[in-house]
Amino acid sequence: MKPVKVLIIDDEPQNVRYLTTILEENGFTDIQGAFDGVDGLAKVASFQPGLILLDLRMPKKNGIMVFNDLRGNERFKDIPIIILTGEGGFLKHLAELRQFREDGQPLDDKTAEEVLGRFITSHPDGFLEKPVEPERLMAIIRKLLVTLEEVKKARQKEVNAIRERKLSGGIQFKGVSFDSSEPSRNALAATAAMLGASGAPLPEGFAWRSLDNRNIAMDRQELLAFQAAVTGWVYRVYQASWDHKAKIAAFASIEEGEQYNPEQGWPDNAL
Repeated sequence: MKPVKVLIIDDEPQNVRYLTTILEENGFTDIQGAFDGVDGLAKVASFQPGLILLDLRMPKKNGIMVFNDLRGNERFKDIPIIILTGEGGFLKHLAELRQFREDGQPLDDKTAEEVLGRFITSHPDGFLEKPVEPERLMAIIRKLLVTLEEVKKARQKEVNAIRERKLSGGIQFKGVSFDSSEPSRNALAATAAMLGASGAPLPEGFAWRSLDNRNIAMDRQELLAFQAAVTGWVYRVYQASWDHKAKIAAFASIEEGEQYNPEQGWPDNAL
């Protein structure tokens, strides 16, 4: 999540302190407060925040007016704004007084956010009713401030984790489960290479240990077939990883990255 300056516009000092504490505990360091709408607009111009937390009911100029002013200003229209309000009832009452209706129906079943939409010129980037829960606030902020490159890196990290889990999660060959970790694969490859180079048969009674600690007897042909199957499977696992990373690199939007499922498209562990 990219570091940004945050402006909190709220006429209650305790609310500003509370929100500041939440932000500081989550790594934000450059935070300012404004205690009315006029002061808030002035600080937007001087402080140039990358994120605004905006209360609605304030003196001099309320949050609705501040929001509409910012969205109508070419300099500030793209600043993410999260509206925080405990005025859901007030908004509904105001809407009723102004005789706003949808299809002739009253507003009793509408959320505060839906009612707010009747007064502002565009949707806010986030909306929370007070009291604000820190986890919900930070979830909205992270979604707003995360970059496409961060989403790509997170998805690539997931792909790496899935690949390693797949490679070390065991394999089945002819109905028997074997260790598929890198040391075991290396030992199998070394044994097969020795057989291929010498052309010699395996020692009598040769066996490969299964995951349930049984000695599985194998002759030369069976061991070479086992090693070839493992080698092909490892390649398919890496190929799936490469395919995922190519798709991730081509993401054009954060939404595309958030909807992507890196769990799909991996080869089965049964050889």
